[in-house]
Amino acid sequence: MRAIREVREDELNELARITIEAFPGMKVDSQEARDRMLDRLSKVMKEPTVHFFGVFEDDDMLGVMRCYDFTMKLHATRTLVGGLGGVAVDLRHKKEHVAADMVRFYLDFYRRKGAALAALYPFRPDFYRRMGFGYGVKMNRYRFRPGDLPAGGAGSHVEYLTTADREELAACYDRHLERTNGLIQMPSHVLDSLFSDPALHIVGYRAGGELRGYIVFRFESVPGDNWLASNIQLRMLIHDDQMALAALLGFLRKQADQVERIVYETQDESFHHILTDPRDGSGSLLAGLWHQTNTQGTGIMYRVIDVARLFEVLRDHDFGGVTAVVRLDLIDSFLPENGGSFRLVIDAGRARLAPGEAADVAIGMDVSDFSSLVVGAIDFGRLFAYGRATISDESFAPLVGRIFHAAAPPWCLTNF
Repeated sequence: MRAIREVREDELNELARITIEAFPGMKVDSQEARDRMLDRLSKVMKEPTVHFFGVFEDDDMLGVMRCYDFTMKLHATRTLVGGLGGVAVDLRHKKEHVAADMVRFYLDFYRRKGAALAALYPFRPDFYRRMGFGYGVKMNRYRFRPGDLPAGGAGSHVEYLTTADREELAACYDRHLERTNGLIQMPSHVLDSLFSDPALHIVGYRAGGELRGYIVFRFESVPGDNWLASNIQLRMLIHDDQMALAALLGFLRKQADQVERIVYETQDESFHHILTDPRDGSGSLLAGLWHQTNTQGTGIMYRVIDVARLFEVLRDHDFGGVTAVVRLDLIDSFLPENGGSFRLVIDAGRARLAPGEAADVAIGMDVSDFSSLVVGAIDFGRLFAYGRATISDESFAPLVGRIFHAAAPPWCLTNF
């Protein structure tokens, strides 16, 4: 009899075995590395917002996953979002629907908790898209020379941050979250890890005695025989204003004497405008004379798991200032109770679900595309142009576009 339940601490060895075998790229290939992993898992397991689940048949563990209680900024509202990570299936039980059973359990788990959205990083995007998850925005990896950053803030004073600055750093991140769409509140154990990893460096900028911005980075070796050559991996860039940004970029610019390239992964599609020369050093040309500036990848995916709850969460959101009645026809084959037709009444931009038959226009799509639309990762016009959405009267397409247009795309700085 198959069952899914929380993993006990005395079962962590088996959880670790399944995870290591499922992800050999983790390179946990010594007893010392395994012990470190078990110690880390034991600590994370005690976090009240993290839940380790296993799939069992009798006493045999077939698969494992981690569920995270996240608070995400969705447009103007902070709301519970269920995160999924660490999905691994015992090599002996592949193709037995273990992963699908875990995903279904995860969605039900967060529906019961009152979440409207779920999120994950896919090991295969196509696998999760078939389960109703939609794409978020792409990640851009830039590789630029420090000297190509602006020099304006190079003389500004910055300082290294320590655990004594923990609460100030958290407050700075929270202010940044408040200005954005999609960011997840930083869990306490993630915040602690910034200061406990000896390879990470945190540099901050203060104005008027207040921390106004910070960067998190590490050094990496450059392939070759020159041990003095290094790159910087810029892991996080948080700033309140132009002065803070200029100071932090100025600090990075001053590293040009020993740093060849700064590797920065960001969802900011406009970052190349900051750089004097945005080329990534590859020398590659695209489509004639388009210089390669960065590489891109798709990552985080979002899923609406409770449509009714979603519009409750967004009751104060401005849906384009529009007044209209829209029938929303959603296909959700993996979670059928979440699909169907919904009558959305919008009055001066405020939306609510209401029963009735009359509607000005009907739109239809798969829940995966609706999820991308509602978080702001894509506009309705593009979905319609790509044949991913239908509309009963094409003349209403611009109005529907205004309803679901997002002021900002959803960014995520949290790995899980």
